Amino acid sequence: MSTYYFLPTRNVFGEGSVQEAGSLAKTLNVKKILIVTDAFLAGSGMADRVAEIYRQAGIGVHIFEGAEPNPTDKNVAEGIKSYRENDCNGIVSLGGGSSHDCAKGIGLIAANGGNIRDFEGVDKSVNDMIPLMAINTTAGTASEVTRF
Repeated sequence: MSTYYFLPTRNVFGEGSVQEAGSLAKTLNVKKILIVTDAFLAGSGMADRVAEIYRQAGIGVHIFEGAEPNPTDKNVAEGIKSYRENDCNGIVSLGGGSSHDCAKGIGLIAANGGNIRDFEGVDKSVNDMIPLMAINTTAGTASEVTRF
């Protein structure tokens, strides 16, 4: 049996590279992005600074600060509700592994419908993921480069 390992199509590293986030989102045809982050990064002003980068590129933004450590199905359900209510068509995760994992769950449901529990296991998704970008504020988990 073959095993496949998928990586994101593009990784941008370096000081100040976050400034490219808006123009990169435009190449993915994103019109409005959901920033998935935690309460700390939202409260610190970091989420607002990142949101402004997208706004300057002409992209609408809504901030969802409901990513919790080891996100649950409830966090994903709240996030998909926010995604749909705000007419988003792309996601950016801002933070560490928990924000990235929550954002991937939201994106999976946005692309496929259903409930996150429907996708327990491997290769349950039938549709391509919606545009998703990850902005790291930590290093270590590599959640931003795995499909799980």
